[in-house]
Amino acid sequence: MSGYDPIPMLENAGYTEQEAAFLYLVAVHSGYFLRRQFSRFVQRDRGGLADRFIQKSLHLDHLQVIECGQARHVYHLTSRPVYQTILRADSQHRRFKGFSYMQSRLLILDFVLDNLSDTILENEAAKVDFFTARCGVRSELLPRGWAGRAIFFPDGYPIFVSPDGVPRFTFFEDGSVTLTRFERYLDQHRPLFSALRALELIYLSNVEKSFPFARTAFASHFTETHIPGVSEQTPLGVEHFLDYLRARETHEAQKHLVTLHDLGVLREGELIYTTLEHQALYAAWKMQSTNAEKIRKRFMQPGPQAKFTTIALPYIYPLFTLKRERKTSEDHGSRLRSGQRSLLEEA
Repeated sequence: MSGYDPIPMLENAGYTEQEAAFLYLVAVHSGYFLRRQFSRFVQRDRGGLADRFIQKSLHLDHLQVIECGQARHVYHLTSRPVYQTILRADSQHRRFKGFSYMQSRLLILDFVLDNLSDTILENEAAKVDFFTARCGVRSELLPRGWAGRAIFFPDGYPIFVSPDGVPRFTFFEDGSVTLTRFERYLDQHRPLFSALRALELIYLSNVEKSFPFARTAFASHFTETHIPGVSEQTPLGVEHFLDYLRARETHEAQKHLVTLHDLGVLREGELIYTTLEHQALYAAWKMQSTNAEKIRKRFMQPGPQAKFTTIALPYIYPLFTLKRERKTSEDHGSRLRSGQRSLLEEA
């Protein structure tokens, strides 16, 4: 509905403007949140704002509390009227789908909170319109699933748009021990990615151990998109090769402490960059007879550009091993006056 603003509707239920805005973000992107995420959104590290917001939501029976042990909780927004208010009555975020899914949604919310100033395609309609109307992609090339009807972009991950109009896709790791989900995601997005002139795919997790495998999976799935610098000599892209040259030089010179990222690049590079050409380029790099610009020109290929980025979010998440518990408003004090509840009364 064009021009519809759900924030005042949520305020009428008793929420402040900040609380309503945060609840909207949770409903759109996650369905779950942590106390610290609300505190970060309102830019208050300590204080009673988060406690008052959570207590109010529990009084209104909008949340379900998930106990995680050690006095830690995850809050699940389950109220159908709230989702109806933001025009997402059929949202899957209301339903509990397991702890791995929950973790991925908390990662999403953290990344969205980190990038609130960016342009975000936050729903199916906005994504379809962007790629068909602005990018000129045929709708049959868009990723789709089925849930009673055909659904485009069924993963629900936010897609960002850079200032120059390049779509920035996101994939959020859910704690799985394999990359099966990511490979399925790549297969599902292959037609769309191949149709775009430029794109970025951001792989996000709270740990880095799967990043090398994810980079390899992306490169192997999308060599046909002419990823900048991907060639037989630089299968993970020219930027990875440049990272390897820098890390190797630093390591051998022992000028600085080698970071965990550099160690990972070195381990990968030792298995990949083994030819005489690689050794000659490294020798030229140390002698400063070549540089990053010359190496980029050597391996760059014309055509659509696909950039792959990995990000380790610096946040701590609960261990989801314990039971969920429903908290009723009677458990947390008296209800708000009925006039405040009327708009969001549970059916």
